[in-house]
Amino acid sequence: MTIEKQESKDKGISGLLFVGFLMVGFAIGFLTGNIVAGLFGGLGVGFIAMAIAMAFEKQEPKQKGMSGLVFVGFLMLGFVVGFLTGSIVAGLFGGLGVGFIAMAIMRYATGVW
Repeated sequence: MTIEKQESKDKGISGLLFVGFLMVGFAIGFLTGNIVAGLFGGLGVGFIAMAIAMAFEKQEPKQKGMSGLVFVGFLMLGFVVGFLTGSIVAGLFGGLGVGFIAMAIMRYATGVW
């Protein structure tokens, strides 16, 4: 394995955060008996944590796609609210709205989409 390939593997912790939060979401879902809400909650928090970790990594140029990860994260959390309250449509639109706002904030803060 060349040094270049090895360096490309050691780019940060963002993927580990995503998987970790996903597994914690599954565990909470199993414990509470609402596996779907646990799955979407783990996905949502995982995507948001992944984007935040990517924003603070010391890579040049900064990673692209952070704002999209934040958007998807809040969309998944909107689904969680919808499943828990019984109004999936309200959760969907709430997640979309907050996701777009968070996406704009991330774009403004980092300068990349």
